[in-house]
Amino acid sequence: MSSSYMPVVGDALSAIEYLGQQNAALELTKSFQEIVLKQDVNILEVNSDHATFRATNIEIFAALEGDVTLHNQFFPKPVTAHLKDLSFNEGMLVLSGFEYRDVEWKERQYERVRPKNPSYVTLQWKRKEFRAPIENISANGMGILAYKLFEMGMKLQPGSNIHLDFQLPPNHKYTGLKGSIVYLHSIGRYSTKLGIQLFPKASEAHSLEKYVAQRKQEILEELDQLFLELSRPRGVECLYF
Repeated sequence: MSSSYMPVVGDALSAIEYLGQQNAALELTKSFQEIVLKQDVNILEVNSDHATFRATNIEIFAALEGDVTLHNQFFPKPVTAHLKDLSFNEGMLVLSGFEYRDVEWKERQYERVRPKNPSYVTLQWKRKEFRAPIENISANGMGILAYKLFEMGMKLQPGSNIHLDFQLPPNHKYTGLKGSIVYLHSIGRYSTKLGIQLFPKASEAHSLEKYVAQRKQEILEELDQLFLELSRPRGVECLYF
């Protein structure tokens, strides 16, 4: 392709090839225990069904598994791709299966984390209640996974006002915390993922922020340890190549 070629908007791999010709960097993002990790990557080579990139900081390699997301202002929407190969020694990764996301990317206003140990919340709505595991939490939101939600008579919908009781280690306890349903997504036949906006009081917000900051530090330490283990000289790239 010539450097003046403008790729078809719907062709994500073609767009990446064009950006490579411009020596443009992409931002790669990957969720690790609900924390969004970010890393600039440079385009080295584009083939018919995959592309090779070099990362500026290979510590993110410890979290790379499955799908990742690529960002550039040239893209009409963020691009998802699947990790095909990677090499710690050369700081390179190979991605395939490039597709534009169906939804727009929005930067999170608050950091989100996954609880270290199983944590549960009791959701109360119109004199009904159910208990469900907490998938993730931030200072202003929570994600939970409910089983047979509607079978229990919980006819929730976006905008429903609720109250929540839950506890996070070591001693962050919340009773009757106000919230509102943002979305409900069915997963399989019986499970439903709920996104909840929280309306904490000042003291509750401070407590949530403290928990999230502490948990984020723990997660980053886990990532550092995982990176050290994977980068030990033992031909780690053979796990992928």
